[in-house]
Amino acid sequence: MDIVKRLWLKAFFAALVALATLPVAQADQIGAVRFGVHDTHTRIVIETSSPVEFNAFTLAEPAARLVVNMPGASWAVRGLEGGSGQGHGLAGRFRFDPNGQAARLVFDLEEAAVVVRQFTLPPDGGGHRIVVDIEAAPVQTFTASSGFPTDSVTLTQLVAERAQVNYMPPRCERIRVVIDPGHGGRDPGAPGRFGGASESTLALNAGLALRDLLNSRGRYEVIMTRDRDVFLELDERIRVAQRAEADLFISLHADAAPNGNTSARGAAVYTLSDAGTTRARSRAMRDGEWIVTSETRTAEVNALLLDMSLREKRNQSLTFAESMLSSVSTVTPLFRREPLERGFWVLLDSQIPAVLFEMGFMTNPDDSRNLNNPAFMQRLMETVASSIDDYFESCGTAGTLRTAAASQQSGSALR
Repeated sequence: MDIVKRLWLKAFFAALVALATLPVAQADQIGAVRFGVHDTHTRIVIETSSPVEFNAFTLAEPAARLVVNMPGASWAVRGLEGGSGQGHGLAGRFRFDPNGQAARLVFDLEEAAVVVRQFTLPPDGGGHRIVVDIEAAPVQTFTASSGFPTDSVTLTQLVAERAQVNYMPPRCERIRVVIDPGHGGRDPGAPGRFGGASESTLALNAGLALRDLLNSRGRYEVIMTRDRDVFLELDERIRVAQRAEADLFISLHADAAPNGNTSARGAAVYTLSDAGTTRARSRAMRDGEWIVTSETRTAEVNALLLDMSLREKRNQSLTFAESMLSSVSTVTPLFRREPLERGFWVLLDSQIPAVLFEMGFMTNPDDSRNLNNPAFMQRLMETVASSIDDYFESCGTAGTLRTAAASQQSGSALR
């Protein structure tokens, strides 16, 4: 091999080594999310590792939100590795969504608001900055200005942009909670064990105690699916909550382990599973919820809004379930420390945050003794009431800025 070829090969391999040692280009990283609360507006500052193209807009369906699209961005905020956190002022909880056509930050709005300014600033001792200012606005103004930007290119965004649906204004001064004591009448549920009452009786006792506790607070409107020993079909329990336009649904039960197992004990909280979500979607379409015939409400729009509502319902249900488990663990053991997921029929409404609370195992002597003790039941329901207080502590939580539901327009589910 001649000297020229050897030199050329040496230079070539040296270049390969140099390329291999270069740092890999990273996506634009979000390094911080900060908030400034002013008399007239709330300022949101998103710090990134390099300049990022973005656009910010609000959405009214299925809940009031601010969306900041940032194509190509990734999440790298220390202390918030899960991609979510709590905002301030008009901006409530937020989460980073890397999916879809563009990565985005989504902020729950504490009340109706509009974007009044959005711009960028160069680094000043930190990263590049995206600045979004929002201010409170009348519901009509918020609804009219909300929607996906007109330059959206995905089918989902385009059909959502044309959607025209009602908006439910905040009802923080009177929160509607539906309590559903399970079973009843010809359906006693699990039989009484260790000399105690049946599941339907225990559930009713718990429901009445919880009702009285919530009523004593003066800020809740409590609706019972049953307040005596009567039988209700499962679907009728859902319709009670729909007719009430409830902000929260709690179904009360007591568990029973199979095969004579007496060792299982503790409370558990269930939310809607993936399979249950599929059933809820089918049920909503079957019953005409979300179905409105008009030039601007196409089948694609109906399907989109239904999916968005179900996703929001699951998120809110999980938030409440986690709070509830933390609260009830102060007075009773837990069967599982995290929420469980099932496709229980009573959880299948397409909008209302809902949980099913198994208060303990009737097949366990200690749990059974506790559940049949009025003093213990009172303490247990006090923890449930406290978790409801915590969930609705802020006006922006749960259903207070929830959509009025397309079913109000169709009228098929709420009459």
